[in-house]
Amino acid sequence: MRNYIVFLKKEMLESAKTYKLLIMGIVFLFFGMLSPLTARFMPEILKLAMETDPSMAGMDFRFMNEPTAFDSWTQFYSNVGQMGLIVLVIIFSGMISSELSRGTLTIMLSKGLSRSAVILSKFTSALIVWTGSFALSALTAWGYTAYMFEGSVPNLFFAMLCIWLFGVFLLALTAFTAVLTKKGYVCMLSVGVVVIILNVLNIIPAATKYNPVSLLGTSVMLLNDTVTPRGVFPALVVTLIGIAAFTLLAAICFDKRKAVKKKVLLASAVAVCMFVTIFIGEEMPRQISVGRYVVSENIIIGEGTQWELHGILTFPRNAEGSVPAVVLVHGSGAQDMDETLFDNKPFRDIAEHLSQNGIAVVRYNKRSLTHGTRMSELNNLTVWEETIEDAISAAEMLRADPRIDEDRVYILGHSLGGMLAPRIHVMGGDFAGIIIFAGSPRFLFDISREQVMALVNATEDADERASILQSHYQLADELEIILSLSDEEARNSYFRHWGNMGYYWWDLYNHPAALYIEQSTVPFLVMHPDDDVQVLTDVDFAMYRELLGGRTNVTFKLYPGLNHLFMPSKGRDISEIMNEYRIRANVDQQVLRDIAEWISDN
Repeated sequence: MRNYIVFLKKEMLESAKTYKLLIMGIVFLFFGMLSPLTARFMPEILKLAMETDPSMAGMDFRFMNEPTAFDSWTQFYSNVGQMGLIVLVIIFSGMISSELSRGTLTIMLSKGLSRSAVILSKFTSALIVWTGSFALSALTAWGYTAYMFEGSVPNLFFAMLCIWLFGVFLLALTAFTAVLTKKGYVCMLSVGVVVIILNVLNIIPAATKYNPVSLLGTSVMLLNDTVTPRGVFPALVVTLIGIAAFTLLAAICFDKRKAVKKKVLLASAVAVCMFVTIFIGEEMPRQISVGRYVVSENIIIGEGTQWELHGILTFPRNAEGSVPAVVLVHGSGAQDMDETLFDNKPFRDIAEHLSQNGIAVVRYNKRSLTHGTRMSELNNLTVWEETIEDAISAAEMLRADPRIDEDRVYILGHSLGGMLAPRIHVMGGDFAGIIIFAGSPRFLFDISREQVMALVNATEDADERASILQSHYQLADELEIILSLSDEEARNSYFRHWGNMGYYWWDLYNHPAALYIEQSTVPFLVMHPDDDVQVLTDVDFAMYRELLGGRTNVTFKLYPGLNHLFMPSKGRDISEIMNEYRIRANVDQQVLRDIAEWISDN
């Protein structure tokens, strides 16, 4: 014990002399200040970024709601749980190698210093630095958040415990790998490999409950009150066991007087990990093993044109004969191929499930994401350039693939993509069937107006309500003028509030979805989440029923308890919807099954 205390004091002094303490303090102090500041000014940053997206031009984004304490703490856990932990591993990856290379550790060991005392004191020193740095960061974030935002969030300190404990787990793992490798960069890479493996295992539902890395994602869910502290206990227990095991193994491996060889210990650890993985894997659903059942291929939509887009074709592995295929079409905004919104990736969920069930899927980055700046400079931009042309190109690419049944290529359009799906079909898509996924047959600005009014009703501050309404009425009044123009007048006009996007809205208004629904005689699957606050059950879904209700080849599906992403909803109003979208989730399994079954039947 005496050796341990003496060496611990030496380690703390060493941390100060080598600036580890200073670097950790500065970095984590920076994260503590940055997180609430980023949350506070993020809406302004997003609005500035969206100016380069032509489909968003002129729209009011204040429905994304004012930042809250929740946003501040979400940003904090994102910064500390990612970059902060990377810094932690980098700083302490040389805890053994640095002294071995200088020879100072060898001298002390030759004088009878206990090897286990060395490891335990180094681990304790790193733990103290980590705890102090994390506490400094958390207190700074708490002070700034309390000053800049009103209200509080549930389970705050328990969420902090999760992040801190995972940091301790990384320190124990770093100590173990440092003993095995005795080279700082190898230690760092080894820790990275283990974390990657844990993240891969996290896709297994049965493993997530016990996986230490799940503590990082759970922190935000605790703040949303969608997970209780009791639900985190299994992962906490496994993490504590891992900390004890890695620390003990580090001490044993470093003590050459022990009869146990390092290779035997390492092999035993690998065997245990494999056994646990196999045991947990017994409960793994078939559709989770994406690599085993699905082939993913990189593709280019519009190859050879000025608007090339990167995409992915997922295809059923070992498929016999030609298979049906689906083109996924995004909603509004500059969307990537997964339609990523915070940590949610609905298009990836859909693609993987369908391909696991015998259906090929194409998804690609939206043109306004890849070429947004160039598109914003175009005059007379319409949804043809933004969405339709690329969806038709994707369908043509599928039909040219001998592995695809050219007579069974379908379209799934989400939100704006659902609104446009019949138009894409009529203008050259020539699909075997149309899936409308939380779409609307209404004029897009009418939906925007409805959202603005819902936001006004949910806003308590009178001045803020007046500001929202004034901005909206300016846009609405000018849009009324735009819609009264002829085609040529709208093409050649520039507007004060809408800029060169006037013709975009003129085109949408004069090509209503109902016109193309009437011309589309192929089967329809209309899917609607009942808790959607962006397109409404009693308005939009009801209109589809009216437009398509007399047909025998149309299927309607309504899903209670799901939001616009077809993910679980807590029934929030539109002023809080972005907070709900921050919750990591997946597209509902029943929704995915219904899509696959409908395609198989049609």
